[in-house]
Amino acid sequence: MQTKLTILAASVAKINRQHIQLAFIIFSLAMLVLGLGAPADGGGVNLK
Repeated sequence: MQTKLTILAASVAKINRQHIQLAFIIFSLAMLVLGLGAPADGGGVNLK
């Protein structure tokens, strides 16, 4: 168990600011792409 915690701590220590910024940019672009496919709100009920 101690070795797993040591490995986890070592891998977390390798994460720096640029990694976080890159992940945020990729996440933002993915949300933008998903948002472009969303249907527009009609704004009313169409009863014919």
